[in-house]
Amino acid sequence: MPVSTQWVKERAAALGADLCGVADADSFSGAPEGFNPEDVLPGCRTVVVLAKRFLSSTLSARSTIPYTDVRNRLTRFMDDLSIALCYELEDSGLLAVPVNAIGPTEWDARTGKSRGIISLKHAGELAGLGRIGKNTLLVTPKFGNMIWLGAVITDAALEADRMAPENPCLSECRKCLDACPVQAMDGVSMDQRTCWEHAFGPKDGGEWRIKCHTCRSVCPNRFGVC
Repeated sequence: MPVSTQWVKERAAALGADLCGVADADSFSGAPEGFNPEDVLPGCRTVVVLAKRFLSSTLSARSTIPYTDVRNRLTRFMDDLSIALCYELEDSGLLAVPVNAIGPTEWDARTGKSRGIISLKHAGELAGLGRIGKNTLLVTPKFGNMIWLGAVITDAALEADRMAPENPCLSECRKCLDACPVQAMDGVSMDQRTCWEHAFGPKDGGEWRIKCHTCRSVCPNRFGVC
């Protein structure tokens, strides 16, 4: 069967993806130097973005350990999913490389930030899965910001999806910005170091965990666009 957008979405769903969108590689012209899909796979034509629903009940738990465990397992799942889809594309005579869910990352010395080889949330926006909110998370109509992302960069010529028409964040809403315990966001970007130093690490002598998900949990769109 010829590789088409429909075929890719059907295979992604069969492998366990809850959402799948396709972006034209040319649409990444605004990516930072070195972090464009073309920088990863010369000659690429398409980025396939994959998403899995995050277990929303973890936001209601008093401990952040369930949230941490789900995040860690989803990370492995998304990496396996992306790699599996790459194998299927490669078996069809195409080039395809996975974009991992959280790391390892590249260091961008110009901005002092760690970056994935491409930005998954920006890729998700370009692929029509949702829009990036003030909390810098991708917000999808069906699952809100409770998703985990992966992607595949390929030289397959696929029909791209349209971007979602509107940003889900209300212009007057500041819930995530005001609730952030360390004021790490300004509505456009996040102070990576400030956020990570607060949100990740041991707690009360225990093991490493994610200690804060306030930006997700206070969002009115956390479980779907209002």
